[in-house]
Amino acid sequence: MGVFGILASSGESDPEPYPIRRMTVTARRNLVSLVWTIVGLLLIWRGLPYAGLREVPDVVGLTGSNTWIALAIAVVVGIGKGLSALRKGARRAVTHIVRQGERAPWWNVFSPTMYVLVAIMIAAGIGLRKAPYDADAKAWVIGILYPAVGVALIIGGQLVRRVDPLPAPEPIAAA
Repeated sequence: MGVFGILASSGESDPEPYPIRRMTVTARRNLVSLVWTIVGLLLIWRGLPYAGLREVPDVVGLTGSNTWIALAIAVVVGIGKGLSALRKGARRAVTHIVRQGERAPWWNVFSPTMYVLVAIMIAAGIGLRKAPYDADAKAWVIGILYPAVGVALIIGGQLVRRVDPLPAPEPIAAA
């Protein structure tokens, strides 16, 4: 398989001077899984101050039973989203990876649409944190939303390693 299991190996000498640029389907699936899991953990970590479980200057967090209510909602929503929406997202990601073949470059692991979606989600997350609205409402929104999306991404990251790609579309028959 190669160094750290990420190099595509055909058994022949590799004419490329930098073979690390090419990755197997399995390695690219593992890379997506790793990225989604790390981002999920980061979102959970970023949401904890708003949920009231981590002290951060200038952040008003939830207190008392509100903390646990918010986290319970986040876990339920996150599991639901992870097992529904991100299952389909994982299948789309795997379909993209599989269609590229066994020796595609590592930088093609995500589709262009995924990069646009990620940019939109980052901008929306920053907007939610920076917007001037009631601090208690912000604590509820971000204290639930960030951990929920984080849990969903962790589940989706594990699904990427296991799900089958989407079936190829049926060709349209000429009349």
